[in-house]
Amino acid sequence: MKQTGICPKCQSDNILVFENKDKNSKKSNIDYEVIGAFGKTIYTTRYVCCNCGYTERYFDDESLEKLKKKYKKF
Repeated sequence: MKQTGICPKCQSDNILVFENKDKNSKKSNIDYEVIGAFGKTIYTTRYVCCNCGYTERYFDDESLEKLKKKYKKF
């Protein structure tokens, strides 16, 4: 969905994007699950299909760097 704007499950183009634009806002799109385990704020962008509910989530570049430093590769 991120690249095409099309849902891979149902082929709908009715996609909502929830992205964190202001990292200082209390209404930011923070991934709370990762914060508990990681101890730092991690931001994601979510893509949601309004037709079937399929969802994708992507970490931003800064958050990916934090994760790379904290965790080992498989």
